[in-house]
Amino acid sequence: MLTLGLRAHDFMISDDLEQLTQTIADNGVRVVQFANGISLPHLSQNGRGISAGLGLQVNQMMQAKKIQIGVLSSYINLIDPDETKQAANIAQFKQYLTLAGTYGAHLVATEPGSLDPEFKPTTRNYTPEVVQKTIANVQTLVTTAEKVGQLVGIEAGINHPIHSLETIDQLLKTVDSPNLKIILDPVNLLNQDNKGDLYQILEEGLARFGDAIYAVHVKDYQFETTKDIMAPGTGVMDFERFFKIMAHYQPAGLVILDEAPREGLEAGIQLLQETIERIA
Repeated sequence: MLTLGLRAHDFMISDDLEQLTQTIADNGVRVVQFANGISLPHLSQNGRGISAGLGLQVNQMMQAKKIQIGVLSSYINLIDPDETKQAANIAQFKQYLTLAGTYGAHLVATEPGSLDPEFKPTTRNYTPEVVQKTIANVQTLVTTAEKVGQLVGIEAGINHPIHSLETIDQLLKTVDSPNLKIILDPVNLLNQDNKGDLYQILEEGLARFGDAIYAVHVKDYQFETTKDIMAPGTGVMDFERFFKIMAHYQPAGLVILDEAPREGLEAGIQLLQETIERIA
């Protein structure tokens, strides 16, 4: 049966680990994607000041509720146009890699980033030079991951240099390390030209990249003139079809509910749990 996780910070509980872990457990979730800067802004100095002690505290409280951190988030801008900020971002990610074990985590994740520091859409992110620069910076992270026995997770998305199955393939072939993994989010790869190809993108990604896919993000949405994220069960996502495709390639794979609106979150979790159980 598929393993369902969610982003801990989608419960919108800050700097209260006891309440957060209890709320997660009460909803029957046992795996989370954890972002220090959002769930623990004070204790982690907005994610920039994590420590072994903090990691051990988080891990202890998670374990007490039988929760695991499947993905430790350190979402940075790998290609920030300000080179000083870019270097600081990379250094922060490396720090997360060295301390991930204290959180009980095995993978640290980020999106690739953007030449626009405010992440406004720009085709400059798609130029070969920028794609190559992004891949080179990912290689730097993976080199550290190999040294400390951790995994780097990259989540591709529209408006990032790694923005399609083709650029994911380029990244994996260039870096060529078992310590590099992909968080596949098919909705994040949709644009006006391919917005009807969601399930094809999911299946092709799982088929092409195999065990390089560490986790899959799932979300409900609607896409007419713009792509809008919806509460689970209120958009166009066919969760049963989505989960059947994933289960074909990874019968016990990790699927993480992503960007779920706070309103209706509990009902959304229940919907996904029931769907996974039904197709098992």
